[in-house]
Amino acid sequence: MRSRPTRRGRRTVAAGLALAAAVLVTASPAAARPSSPPRVEISTHPALLAPDGRSVGVVVVARCADRWSVVEASVTVIQPQASGRGTIPLACIGFDRVFHVLVPVSSGTFALGSASVTATVVAARGKTQRADDSATLPVDPTVFVELDGSARLEPGGSAVRLAVTVACPVGASGVPSRVGVFQGQTSGFGPYTPVCDGAGHRFDVLVSSTNGLFAAGIAQALTFADITYDGRTFSGIDDDGALELVP
Repeated sequence: MRSRPTRRGRRTVAAGLALAAAVLVTASPAAARPSSPPRVEISTHPALLAPDGRSVGVVVVARCADRWSVVEASVTVIQPQASGRGTIPLACIGFDRVFHVLVPVSSGTFALGSASVTATVVAARGKTQRADDSATLPVDPTVFVELDGSARLEPGGSAVRLAVTVACPVGASGVPSRVGVFQGQTSGFGPYTPVCDGAGHRFDVLVSSTNGLFAAGIAQALTFADITYDGRTFSGIDDDGALELVP
């Protein structure tokens, strides 16, 4: 004989169905919630000028919703005498990321001072959404410095000669800088002063020992190339942990 549900059982089943319906109704708006719009924000960090004025670096924060497609992600830099546009290497993964964007010049030459910066992100998935930001940023110098991979021993080992190549932008000023060479208990330093005209300059630096004698073999070298701009000091750094000292 088939059993029939009691009145209490029918109430329990009905309550269960009502609860399930309420869960579905509650879940539906969340499932239909639209994706977050794209975002782009220009950092207040100064734009950084390459020594030759052919590019500037700008820091931005950007994002677009997961599974959307990037239509455009760019940074434009404008000065009275120059302009350029760079690409933000953005992928739509749904969260903020920091990008260091290199903006090459398309006309003129970038210079120290300030620049108008605009950032744009356009993303699409069926429909298109857009985000923009703009700011006026200071433009500060960068210093390129590179040590040679080998240095020549002076007779007797009391010094070595090491070449250093330095470049810094027009408008900055080089200040006395130095190279250090270290080999075991022996160390020494040599002076040079960067020239800031946008071009690379090679300095043949005499590094005199302050204690002991240098010998043929492997040494370490370190340099800080210092410049000033707008009352502030900027440095380029290079080091070589396998500098070869040759007779």
